[in-house]
Order: sequence, then C-alpha cells, then structure tokens
Amino acid sequence: MNKINKKIPLGQILKPHGIKGELKILFYNEESNSLKNNQIVFLESKEGVCSEYKIERILYSFRKNRIKFFDINTIDEANQLRGYTLNVLRSDLPKLSKNEYYLDDLIGYTIMDSNSKVYGKVNSILSLPANDVLSIMHGEKEYLIPLIQDVVINVDQEKEIITIDPLEGLFN
Repeated sequence: MNKINKKIPLGQILKPHGIKGELKILFYNEESNSLKNNQIVFLESKEGVCSEYKIERILYSFRKNRIKFFDINTIDEANQLRGYTLNVLRSDLPKLSKNEYYLDDLIGYTIMDSNSKVYGKVNSILSLPANDVLSIMHGEKEYLIPLIQDVVINVDQEKEIITIDPLEGLFN
C-alpha cells in the first residue's frame, strides 16, 4: 500500500456521550484538530475489523472531545464502538512543512548514532504523557527511545534514518 492511502490512527473511541449517538474520543495528539464535518473516517475494532463512517459533527474541547457520526443515533449503537481506533487516510491529513513529519511515518526508520552504530528499526510509537517514545527491537530485547531533542539529533526522511545521542544506560 502506498503511503498516501495508508490509514493513520488518530485516536480511540472512549464511550458514548448522551443518548443520541455522540461519542467521547481520546486523540493520541491532544492538539489534533484535523477532523472535519462530513469527513470519512475508518473505525477499527480490536480484532482488526474496519468500518467506514462519515462525521456528522466534531467538537474539540481539551480532554473532552466529542464526535457524532451519521447513522449512529442511539446510545446502544454508540456503545458498540467503544474501544475502536479512529483512522484517517494519510491523504486526508494536512500537508507538512519540509522538516515536519507524522509520527506514524517513523515506523520502519533505522535508529543509529552519530558514529553510524545501528540500534534497530522503529516498530511502534508510544504516546506517553511526558513525550512520545520510539519502540525498537535490538536482538531479542525491546528498547524505548524518548522522542526528545536531547536524544534525537536528526530525522532524515529521505534515507529513513533517525540519528540519536543515546542517553547513558539506554541500551543496557
């Protein structure tokens, strides 16, 4: 699948809000406001079943974001979507400036230090309260690399390489 048609996870459906099908949603990026009314999104269950929905309205409010889909009009219908991941097509996301990237794009990038020592490839990204974290496998062990300026020196999107200055003890 080419990058432009890739589905990008933006958040998770938490629970119904009210009785008319509205849902509370937790965005992985709290500053995200890229969803619009009448936009098509893809809800994915924990089992990987994906369904298409159209946004009737979206309300952004710090930690109290709500979304309403056409065709979801009762609390029971809304409750069936609890825990689903909300995805959009990469092509529906805002265009980026030259040195910007979406976190999801970093999956598969090679992690190395300034001496060209390779530590592994990014296999997932965790959004934690303090900062985002890159998860890599090095041998049989998982390592977590904080995505902060003190550690990440450079992200080369053409070569798909992330250069780091490893914190002491990071790879012990």
